Amino acid sequence: MTATLNLFSSIWFGIVLAVVLFVYCSIGSGFPAVRQHPWLEMTEFEWFHWWPFNALIFLFCATMVIATLRRIPLRTTNLGVWTIHTGIVTLTLGSYYYFGTKVEGDAPVFRRQVVIDLPGIDKPAALLALPGNETEIAVGPDVWRFAVQSTDTQWTLASEEHKGQTTYAVNVRVDPPGGESFVRQLLAGFPQYTEDVVPGKGRAIKAIGRKLVNEDLKLSLDYRPTEYFHVMQTWALFVRRVGEEKWQERTIDGLPRYTDRISSRDQVFSDPHHELEVRPIDLAIPPGADGDALSGARVHATGYLRYAHRERRWREGGERLNPVLQLSVLGSDDEFELLALDPMRSQAANGNIQFWWLDDSAAIDSLPTDSRAVLSIAVPDANVNLEIPVTKDLMGGEFRPIQGTEFSYRVTNVQDRLSIPGRDRPVSIAMVEFKTPQRTFRRWVADQPEMTRDLHDEAGDPHSVAANQPDTRIVTSYRPGSAPLIFAAHPGGLHFVFNGTTGRQASRPVSPMEVLQVLPGLALRVDSFVTRGVSEIKPRVIPPTARQRDAGESFAMVKLEVDTGRDVQSKWVQFNPYVFPNHQYAYEGRFAYTPERFRLADGSEVEVMFSRQRMKLPSAIAMEDFELDTHLGGYSGSVSTIRNYVSRLRFLDDGKWTDPESIAVNHPTEFGGFWYFQSTWDRPQPNAPNGGMNYTGLGIGNRHGVHAQLAGCCLAVAGMIFAFYIKPILKQRRAARKPELRADPLDEPEELVASHAGQPVEV
Repeated sequence: MTATLNLFSSIWFGIVLAVVLFVYCSIGSGFPAVRQHPWLEMTEFEWFHWWPFNALIFLFCATMVIATLRRIPLRTTNLGVWTIHTGIVTLTLGSYYYFGTKVEGDAPVFRRQVVIDLPGIDKPAALLALPGNETEIAVGPDVWRFAVQSTDTQWTLASEEHKGQTTYAVNVRVDPPGGESFVRQLLAGFPQYTEDVVPGKGRAIKAIGRKLVNEDLKLSLDYRPTEYFHVMQTWALFVRRVGEEKWQERTIDGLPRYTDRISSRDQVFSDPHHELEVRPIDLAIPPGADGDALSGARVHATGYLRYAHRERRWREGGERLNPVLQLSVLGSDDEFELLALDPMRSQAANGNIQFWWLDDSAAIDSLPTDSRAVLSIAVPDANVNLEIPVTKDLMGGEFRPIQGTEFSYRVTNVQDRLSIPGRDRPVSIAMVEFKTPQRTFRRWVADQPEMTRDLHDEAGDPHSVAANQPDTRIVTSYRPGSAPLIFAAHPGGLHFVFNGTTGRQASRPVSPMEVLQVLPGLALRVDSFVTRGVSEIKPRVIPPTARQRDAGESFAMVKLEVDTGRDVQSKWVQFNPYVFPNHQYAYEGRFAYTPERFRLADGSEVEVMFSRQRMKLPSAIAMEDFELDTHLGGYSGSVSTIRNYVSRLRFLDDGKWTDPESIAVNHPTEFGGFWYFQSTWDRPQPNAPNGGMNYTGLGIGNRHGVHAQLAGCCLAVAGMIFAFYIKPILKQRRAARKPELRADPLDEPEELVASHAGQPVEV
């Protein structure tokens, strides 16, 4: 026992502990790669809450207390040291309590929701007031459609009673099952000014004599309370049956955070210069105490990716012809995926790039030499040959004579790259009317000669019984308009053609990964080319050098394996920062909503979402409005003119909303044991000064033990003031009274002990 007390009374033992603590803290803060190593996988908070750190803090405090009691007598001249040591111990205990009970997270709070009430529905429906949101409501056989057309945060009232005041306005487009559509304008706090606008006719009060087109339809604005917040640096899985609203939470313990875990490189796409190490994982994710829709299945996490995007790539090996070309523009983020046999996906870059399929490599010679559409008309008996550029001005109008013949023509329309059932290659057709001395007929002139037909009725179908072989007196052909850049695939490979304004500029075969210098400053790379393409969708792991620095876990994914007893399903599930009820909350890409579905043995479907653990707030929160503190001149549409932003929030207290509380940057507020501070917000877009501000993002956390920390700091500072300013004065006065007395020998090592004990400690 004596040896232990002597050890804890040793100044050198205390110094060693202080050095070890300093090294530990330096590693955790200055060298994050150490705590992020696959063997540790610790956040900074976890590092400074790990048992080795707690043990070092306990030993250091114990050394300080025992050394103080045994080596420093309690008397007036030593009050400074005692106070310093007491303050440090108090600060340490307060910090331990603070971090041991610390909970911190965040939550978005949306400004309003549209409440929809119609005769014939059981309860009112809700539509979140975010631009672009839509919903449908069935009333018997009739279907009503509603869409948030726009929001305006600075709508100025024009009525005499409230003239000049501004409020939040929401315009909702209403498509009734019968009758014409209209827009209903809703004003927050002023339901008496609700009115309809009829597109093309103006305000309903002027168009039809009343404010509302349909007075049975009740639309109003209400708060959208936030009841949960999501905890930082946690993992959770949320489960519900398809069609249900309530999510059931499963806590995920032991899932990595920084290191990718895969059992095979075939599970992902990766950069060839950033090859992933195979590190398998098999982590059970049990249900919570209340169970969920997957309680009868085994759910495991068998993979984890820190930063990945879902991507589709094509490989050779399909059973049918499906030419696919993938291109990228060097020096930019532009990437193109073209399918030759899909008219909607066979061109890109506003039609400047086209991808064709040729049945024979000999057809390369027939590729366009310029980008114009050309109709060729020949009358062999009169030795007449016309090359007619097809432009908009050519369409319709009067018949145009074919000089030197008794015929005339008129182009009525063109249809390029049509997909015809049973044909591998799209067909382009020019619709031409011909007038001869005997009759007038229509001809469908196809770029594939065998498809050209003459029509003799009004059916408009080149394959109908009224379609005959072309009149041989008039020979026609059609070359559709083409893009400047053409990639033509054929059974032997891939060919590239560049047609400039003065004709063909380049024509040559190309290979995958080849770079084509089209123009100065414009280079294309052929990333991949397959003729019988089969798509594969996998996560693409982004190399560390290409990642956003502060993205955190925003692009994380987990691979879930669900064993229903009947089969085993495995899917990558993308991380969602928040668990929302439905897709309405996926606001302009700012919030994700990407649940994945799994089918149970009974045929029903379950959807899951990968997110963070969430906690119920002590009181629901609603957003009243925003206040912008701007620089001189006000908000101009640029965020640089905003000096500060303030969210005014209400809290639900005993069933009633409190008065609005203002929360600004660096100005938090406390309610119900939690502190609320401004984290993010719906920043207005530069080109829409009145847009944005439809939600605010709150940081939420508790602050237990702060007063003990403050008291410890005050004690330590007070002790230092006493030791360095008051104690010397006391010693001088004592020496002046008794000059013959020597200083107390215990005073000599006192400074050394104080110096050691007062080392700053990071907790």
